[in-house]
This record gives sequence, structure tokens and C-alpha cells, in this order.
Amino acid sequence: MITRNKNQRRTLLKACAALGLAGAVTMPALANAQYPDRPVKIVVGFAPGGTNDIVARVIASKLGERLKQTFVVENKPGAASAIGTGMVAKAAPDGYTLLVSSSGGLTVNPVTMKDLSYNPETDFEAIALLGTFPLALISNPKLGFNSVQDLVKAAKTRQGDTLNHGVASSSFQLVTEMFGKEAGVKFTHITYRGSGPTLEAVMKGEVDVAMQDTAAVVGAVKNGMVKGLAVTTAQRSPALPDVPTIAESGFPGFDVPIWTALMAPKGTPDNVLKTLRTAMADILVEPDMIERLAQLGMNPGNVDADALQKRIRDDIARWRPLAEAAKMTPQ
Repeated sequence: MITRNKNQRRTLLKACAALGLAGAVTMPALANAQYPDRPVKIVVGFAPGGTNDIVARVIASKLGERLKQTFVVENKPGAASAIGTGMVAKAAPDGYTLLVSSSGGLTVNPVTMKDLSYNPETDFEAIALLGTFPLALISNPKLGFNSVQDLVKAAKTRQGDTLNHGVASSSFQLVTEMFGKEAGVKFTHITYRGSGPTLEAVMKGEVDVAMQDTAAVVGAVKNGMVKGLAVTTAQRSPALPDVPTIAESGFPGFDVPIWTALMAPKGTPDNVLKTLRTAMADILVEPDMIERLAQLGMNPGNVDADALQKRIRDDIARWRPLAEAAKMTPQ
């Protein structure tokens, strides 16, 4: 039995043949016109449990509802998200492999990692800025830190020892270095494969502190499993209203937001990008989506692709001198 798609193709080929254009019609072009006609994979470069993973799963569900197709999240952790990000950069640009990326994967890795397999300025198409959020500085409750000042005091009286800091991504490490520089303390960084494992390390006492995405730690802070010491934005997080800002804690002017975005490989057809951007424009203003992002401590983003591409360029320029000062540049 001939399928509907085959009938459509045969009819179109006949019409084009009459005009001498049959060679211009290809199955990829036809498939793009019907996008999506098979499951779509959304890659996250971190282990389950962090902001990118949580948001990706919400977005996958929302896109699935709107576009009547399955969107599946696939975690590819490792190398501060560079493995998963590089995988998407090399994927077929057909709209069936997308990326939910932290700002670190697109703007910090390029200035801190050697031989990066992708160029964030040339290898991707921006679909949507999903949201922005602060990081939360947390500690193991057994340490007895009740404030940023307690942490700073302890770090300065450890007779040369440093605090162990759990690292989920290079951007989190760089923000921690920025804080350490202002506070006059040093950290020994221990890398984990995502926010979930890092949070677990803090709870188990494997590390003293961690600078974590708010979404990953809200429950643990509220349940007393970790202590929330401060957040990195100028205003407090609606998800953690009782946790002060670093600026409030004796370091005025400290304001470092993080963001996450939905991207596609460079060369993805315009009609596919339009389909995804149109769907995301609707999703990001839905009341339940705004509420869900607020629960994660996030402000909703937008689908201004040009603005997102500019933000990537500007953030790379911003992070480069900071990485050099922290001696985090590629060796």
C-alpha cells in the first residue's frame, strides 16, 4: 500500500517534471516541510538532576504537545558539557538533534578548554533563550556555616588548607573563582559529571561547598540537607527567598546570572527553525511554564535569536579576561 507521504512525493515530482524541475525536489526538503515527522532528540551535556536537565524535560514535554511528536531528552555528561555540545555540533542539521545548553558550555568552555570540538559562534543556530537564573552557594550543614562570612572566616583560618569545592561546570568554577578573588579565599576544585552528583557530594561531605544552579538545590536547601549561604544575582531568588545575595553578604556589586538555551546545529533549515521558534514563543509565555521556571529560580527567556547570538559573543568576551586572571585558560 502506498503511504500518504509517497503519494505526496509522487504528485510533486510529476508536477515538477512537467516544469523541468524534478531534480530540485529531494526527500530531505519534503521531510523538512513536514517537520517533525519522527522523534526529536534533545541532548543535555550534564547528568540528570541539574537545571539544564530539568528544563530540557519540561521543554520536551511542551514541544511534544504542540508539535504532536515525541521529544526525548538524552544526557551526555562529561568535560563540563563539551562532549554533549560537540555531539550536537556535528549532528545532521535537520532539526532532529537539538541541544539544551548552559551558558558555560557556550561561553566559558571556549575560553577555558583546549582543543574544543566546537565553535559556539559558528556551529549552532539559536532557537530560544530558555531562562536566566542565579547560582546558589551551598555547604554541608555539619560544617556549621550559617553565612558567607562564616565560610570566608573558616577558609582563612585553615592554616594554608583550602576549602574543597564541587564543580558541576566550568562556568560554576569561574563564578566561584570570581567570588574567591573578592573574598580573598582559595578553593580546591573537584569536578563532577553534573549538578546531581555535585549536590550528592556536598550532602555526603565529600566536598565542603559548591556553587550550584538553584534548580538543582532548592529541595535540598528547603529540607535542610544542605545549607544555602547566598545566591549570585543582585536580587534574591524567588525559589530561595530566605537565602541572601552575595552582594548582601559583604560584597556589594556582585551580580553574575547564568542562562540556558535551546540550540540547533548550524545549517538547520529555516522552516524547521521557524517551527521551533514559533512553538517556543508560545511555550515561554504560558502561565504554567512561567510558574515552573519560577519554582526553579528562573526568569523566562525569549526567542530573539539575534540577541542570543550576540549574548554568546559578548559573554565570551566577558569571561576571557576573568579566566586569564583565574589561570583557567587552555594550557
